[in-house]
Amino acid sequence: MSRGGRNLLDLAKRSDVLKDRDIQKLVLAAGLSDNERLQKSASKAVLGKSVQHWKYPFDQEATFGEIRIGETFEKRPFYLSHDDLTRHLLAVGQSGSGKTTLFYSLMQEVDRPFWAFDLKQDYRHLLQKLDLLVLPWTELKFNPLKPPEDVPPRRWAQVFAEIFGHATALLSGSKNYLMKKIIELYLLYDLFEQDSPPYPSLHELKLLIQKDNINYVRKTSDYRDTLLNRLEAMTLVAGTIFDCSQGYSVEELLKQDVVFEFDGLSRDVQNFLMEILFAYVYEYRIAQGQRDSGLNHLFFLDEGKRVFSVYKERQDASGIPEIDELTAKMREFGEGLVVADQEASKLTDSIKANTYTKLLLPTADRKQFQAVTEAMNLSERQAEFAQELETGEAVVQVGSRGPVPVNLYNYDLEKSISDRELEKQQAEKWSQLSHEIRKTTKRFDSRIAPGRSEEVPEPHIPDDPKEIQVSEDADRLLKDVVNNPFKPLTERYKRFSSSYKGNKAKNELVDQGIVIERNVKSEDGKRKLLQLTDKGRDYAEDGLDLNSKHQGRGGIIHRYWQHRIKEAFEEAGWDVFLEKLDADIYVNMGDTELVVEVAMGDNQREIDHVKQHLETGFDAVWVACRKREILEGLKQRMKEQAVDMERVAFRLVREFNGLEIDGL
Repeated sequence: MSRGGRNLLDLAKRSDVLKDRDIQKLVLAAGLSDNERLQKSASKAVLGKSVQHWKYPFDQEATFGEIRIGETFEKRPFYLSHDDLTRHLLAVGQSGSGKTTLFYSLMQEVDRPFWAFDLKQDYRHLLQKLDLLVLPWTELKFNPLKPPEDVPPRRWAQVFAEIFGHATALLSGSKNYLMKKIIELYLLYDLFEQDSPPYPSLHELKLLIQKDNINYVRKTSDYRDTLLNRLEAMTLVAGTIFDCSQGYSVEELLKQDVVFEFDGLSRDVQNFLMEILFAYVYEYRIAQGQRDSGLNHLFFLDEGKRVFSVYKERQDASGIPEIDELTAKMREFGEGLVVADQEASKLTDSIKANTYTKLLLPTADRKQFQAVTEAMNLSERQAEFAQELETGEAVVQVGSRGPVPVNLYNYDLEKSISDRELEKQQAEKWSQLSHEIRKTTKRFDSRIAPGRSEEVPEPHIPDDPKEIQVSEDADRLLKDVVNNPFKPLTERYKRFSSSYKGNKAKNELVDQGIVIERNVKSEDGKRKLLQLTDKGRDYAEDGLDLNSKHQGRGGIIHRYWQHRIKEAFEEAGWDVFLEKLDADIYVNMGDTELVVEVAMGDNQREIDHVKQHLETGFDAVWVACRKREILEGLKQRMKEQAVDMERVAFRLVREFNGLEIDGL
């Protein structure tokens, strides 16, 4: 090759224009010829192309599809296809770069059902434009131990153990122990012999493991304590989510656009719910033979590193995460993933490798920026161009096609749906969802324990190997929780310089298992309370020298209503006592004695308490119920058991906020 040809080749390479076929021909001709005129002509053409490419280092790529997400910088419409989304999409950008707006646009444009996992209450506001089912976790019923339809219990036991282990950072030994206990529980429920048996819940699994008092093999005992720590913390934090034998029909939910709101749950519970729902749908699709059927359904997941964490992927002792395997396999069954995050370096290699479409939005952090540009294989000049992106702009790469800068559509949406408005709009849909209450079998009862708890229990949680280490802000918040147990979380945040700092302190306490979050609904709206765990009480007393003893029994919601009802009677001028004469609330009206029982569930224990009070001779017994269905259920069962209903009255607990009590 001539010297002029070599210089021209170097220029074409540096300018990243050598892939242009016309340029290739010119460079080749100049290299093979000594004709000075030809070389000058070729050099001028390459130089012109290089300058043009420097200004806009992208080729014109035609796009095809049904989903228009914006237009290129050259004012051409940019499309994605259903097939593109079946093979997954990853968007990376800093906070405020336009990821949520992109999600809004896709949810609007894609004519397939979707599920969105919402950790910040972002997507409820789409109710203004879309027909959604929004499920806050307080309204969710899901039994992860019930196998998907037509999935063998033994297979599901393996999948569940893998997912639970990944979400809660269990190593292989603890996961294997968990799988064995699930199979043992299934045997106690005759799941291998009956066609339609009841299904055990996580609460029954916890009871089974609690009974397994292993002392003779130290390692197995460690597995048990580690697992019990994770399991008990999860059942405490998750409220009534898992308190069912069979939850809402996944088959029916797959036909709808559903937003699962997990804000307020601990990270472990959020991660577990997201991962187990991924796995549940995948196993359901396999069992139903729904392979190679095109795009059926989409999952939307912001904060993708919560599920696709590179740190968990690199833990050799725990093996390759099941969720990584699902990423590659789900596309065969028409399940697409739309994943977003701020930090590409913390995402698994699997999610970066197995996403067909990638979007790079404005990213200020150099480490995260490089992680995306490397995954997209951008040239040096293309990466420099991408550093100048503004909010709502992205470099998009679809499959092996070249990257293209795109102005994403701006989705104008006012975030105005409050909790009260959400309940008003969704109440009818929630009422149409059905589930089966927790049930046990005779074999389980005889071997383990009968009955159900009236509220999420508060057992002792075995100490986690990690020592408690929290900030001064978290300690300050904990002191407020001990001293003012019924103060709403929003009020607690006023003690800090910002709500962000207050929320950060709360998350520390939740993640360490010191407190759990519970929601309580009353006539004046919903409030979020913090409930101390046994671990939290020990830390408050031993570490902070606080008196964590409380008046009233049960969990924080039960005690909250005990105190509210007590205050209502005191305002009416009566003498009122908590936990006197074995009653939740005892009211002395001079010549009349009244007791009030706070009923958190529709179970036999509540009826037994009422019978006991009637036998004692109290003039009247009021049953204050948490929900209307609990009230109706208890009333019906008492009638069936011939309880003297003349001395029994029923109320909803929220009525006591404004109840005028002038007498019986």
